[in-house]
Amino acid sequence: MTKQLGSLEINFLVNEFKELEGSRIDKIHNLGKEEIYINFYKSGEGKKLLRIILSKSIFFSDSKVSDDTPSAFCMALRKKLEGKILDKIEQLKPERIIKLVFASKDDKNNVYLEFFGKGNFILCDSENIIFDALIKHKFRERSILPKQEYKFPDMKYDLFKISEKQIREMIHGSKKDKLVTALATELGLGGVYSEEVCLLSGIDKKTNPKTIEEKRITLILDSIKKITNKKIKPFIVYEEGQALDVIPFDLELYKAKDKKSFESFNGALNQYFTHEIKYVKKKESKYEKQIEELQRIVKEQEETMKSLENKAKDNREKGDLIYSKYSKIDGIISEINKAKEKFSWEEIKKKLKGHKIVKDVDVKDKKITVEV
Repeated sequence: MTKQLGSLEINFLVNEFKELEGSRIDKIHNLGKEEIYINFYKSGEGKKLLRIILSKSIFFSDSKVSDDTPSAFCMALRKKLEGKILDKIEQLKPERIIKLVFASKDDKNNVYLEFFGKGNFILCDSENIIFDALIKHKFRERSILPKQEYKFPDMKYDLFKISEKQIREMIHGSKKDKLVTALATELGLGGVYSEEVCLLSGIDKKTNPKTIEEKRITLILDSIKKITNKKIKPFIVYEEGQALDVIPFDLELYKAKDKKSFESFNGALNQYFTHEIKYVKKKESKYEKQIEELQRIVKEQEETMKSLENKAKDNREKGDLIYSKYSKIDGIISEINKAKEKFSWEEIKKKLKGHKIVKDVDVKDKKITVEV
């Protein structure tokens, strides 16, 4: 892992996360812009706290540290997701992306967690149209912006299914000058597991991919399959008493290092990020805070405008109806005004009881309800 989760590690994690399916979201919290906490509850199993550290990791946590005031993005998540059931969680293989599907009786939302680059948390509707994103950006090949369709970068090769023909094509066609870099970026193995493949294959990691012989390509493929088919047995790796890394199974790369084993990869990640290392959130600048506050104000104004538009539409419809029935309503008003000269409101109410059009007379407020 080292700095952030790789595709292989996400594969192991998603299998452990399957127990969350069928759970309801209770509450969502944030710590700065880097962390999101989601409280899940499942009948008969109790609560689970999911901690998401932007671009770095995701795991079940045994503790929570959150901001007193939720961010605008956290508020958007609360509005759309709280109370919904996690219907499905999966990895978009071989990408470093986790997809979560949340459902209620009348609505569905897709959430995409990206663990490459700076990472992202993207909230979409059931048709993958983006409602909001933690980081909004526009690239040449895709846009992560509200009202745009969510599209993810598609890896050319799937490390879980790669064939000998494909690995040969990738290695000999690589634009990288080192084998370890080609495996890490073009196959999506990540730095640690690319070094492990080189060690298992007996090939210098700095070898230029274009110079690798055919027989060695077979060794590389066998080493990749050996890693992707390994059974999970998580460890935290230590160097001179300090936590160095967290891995889903033992590696030749860390053969000489001290290690501590865990029952689950989630447990290892929780220990590593919560108790072993100090992960300090980046302090928001005053400009980021101002932007967030302006975004909150804009959202409130948009909601107010929508409410006023609905009221205006309702009032227009009422006005049109009154205008179309004007002669009838005017006649009723004239009759009531004449009756007021001779009778009290109580008497008017009795006389109008059972009237076809006048449905109610409010004596206290001197109002009449008519049905037209």
